[in-house]
Amino acid sequence: MTKKKLEIIGIIPVKAKSERVKDKNLRKFSNTTLFELKLKQLKKTKNFKDFFVSSESEKVLNIAKTEGFKVHKRNPYYSTSTVPMSEVYKYVASEINAEHIAWINVTNPLVNEKFYDAAATAYFNLTKKYDCLLSAIETRENFFYKEKPINFKRTPWPRSQDLKPLVSLPFVINILKRKNMIKWRSCVGEKPKFFFIDPVTATDIDEMHNFKFCEFLYNQRKK
Repeated sequence: MTKKKLEIIGIIPVKAKSERVKDKNLRKFSNTTLFELKLKQLKKTKNFKDFFVSSESEKVLNIAKTEGFKVHKRNPYYSTSTVPMSEVYKYVASEINAEHIAWINVTNPLVNEKFYDAAATAYFNLTKKYDCLLSAIETRENFFYKEKPINFKRTPWPRSQDLKPLVSLPFVINILKRKNMIKWRSCVGEKPKFFFIDPVTATDIDEMHNFKFCEFLYNQRKK
């Protein structure tokens, strides 16, 4: 019997305003914007049933509709800097009808459609051992916590390739059941399957130096 294909709905959260990089989602990025670039990338995917852009901004929603995306008009409260993300996850998931949700940020401009489709395929093939799929970065560096080493010993000093890698989440894409996002108020489950991506491609724009770095690489790759 052929396995039924999962129907994954992508949610693209976009705030019009940001603090550390002013208006980063809509400001000029190379010959486009982070938001419009992500829409262009996602339009090329094949493994998602549909996409919703969630925003409080009419400007953002109008751009999304012009590009053929469905929209979710967000209560402005859930776009403020004071609201916990746990509330945002629960609210947005409760507003959109779907069995499976892919939470996709627009602030990873170097990621292309092939990675998103590969992530959806990996989620489709998950066993019951896992309850979500998380984009992830594996880092082999010497880490301390509260002045104590956590992934190495001071002696004998380890080679970098022998360090125990730590995993971080760049939030390129996280996929899980909608009911779990509502229940957990999070897109991270208890039994995650890590879907690894190289750290440069996964760069998340959080500060201005990230913005300039990604814009430089994006322009180089276009050449």
